[in-house]
Amino acid sequence: MSHINYSTDIPKHYVRRNGWLSACRKQAAFVKKRSKRIPLRYFTFCAADAIDVFMLEREGVVKRSEDSGRLEGVYFCEKDDEAFGTIAALIGSPEQGFRGKFEKIVLFSDDDTEGKSIEDDVPFTSEVRKKLQYKDAHSRFQSSFPFDIINLDVVGVLFPLRKGIITPLLKSIIQILQWQTESNFSINNKASDQFTLFLTSHIDPDRTDREAIGQLKNRLRDNLAYEKFRIEFGNKFGHEDVDKLAGEQFSEFFCVALPKYFIHHALFTLGWKVVHGPSFLYARENKWGENKTYQIMHSVSVFERIPDFEQRLDQPTISTYTDAVIEILAKGIVLVDALIENPENSTMLEEDLRQIVEYRDRFS
Repeated sequence: MSHINYSTDIPKHYVRRNGWLSACRKQAAFVKKRSKRIPLRYFTFCAADAIDVFMLEREGVVKRSEDSGRLEGVYFCEKDDEAFGTIAALIGSPEQGFRGKFEKIVLFSDDDTEGKSIEDDVPFTSEVRKKLQYKDAHSRFQSSFPFDIINLDVVGVLFPLRKGIITPLLKSIIQILQWQTESNFSINNKASDQFTLFLTSHIDPDRTDREAIGQLKNRLRDNLAYEKFRIEFGNKFGHEDVDKLAGEQFSEFFCVALPKYFIHHALFTLGWKVVHGPSFLYARENKWGENKTYQIMHSVSVFERIPDFEQRLDQPTISTYTDAVIEILAKGIVLVDALIENPENSTMLEEDLRQIVEYRDRFS
């Protein structure tokens, strides 16, 4: 499959306009309640096209400093050196970027660099130097938390074949949720009370770990023990058979089963109530040349901090969790391909995307 040009890609832009933008506006409205000295903080995997960033700037969600020309509060991760330079120039600050593979940055741990820093006189081509670059990115990234919007628009399946269930990417997501929970804003030393998470995953049953699928099925079966969830599930899919859903509608199964893991972890371990928004699905040509398609899922969730978590008697209950996962079914799944078949929708998206690209190119 050829490289996707995100500056012209209509399915992806439908998600930006109808999923990300509306959620970002709501988060921006919430942010206005706090200190004006703290701009909205946005982390993204924007790629060199940076369409999401310039959509948000054009809409006034993120703002550029009149003095420095820098987009305030916008941070990004990019492993490709050329793309990193392009994004840094567009945003106006390489210091707000983290160069390297996301998982290696987040999970960095290495004895060879103990007591050393990126400022030390170490040969540029040495292995230790490369580790120091990751160490520096890890430290800067952790100190950048908390964010208001975290856009994990990653490439690939979340549970690749033969990689185990707790993959580096899953570990990284869990770690950033931990940092989001524990960190305070540097200006006022206060914690975040609410943030929005966008999560992307490729969905392909043939390239997803079998054991991971089995565990997702088990989690879904466990929820069917709760009457309210079972009724909602039956109304949604016309049956109560998890194996049937996974076999016949794997993408829909994945969109329902995956968020439950993060909702459970956030609610009972970290102290966040999660309000799950709609998930978006669209097809892509299979990049392995097997003459079939795979699906891409984009989910939207709002995390609201539970006040005084672990210091109160009325801790979150199973009913709280059940209500949250029922919301996954209630909000549903948006099938993007069918919607953009409408010429009116596709024409509007094409024009909007053209205008964003034109706006972006003013900064090139």
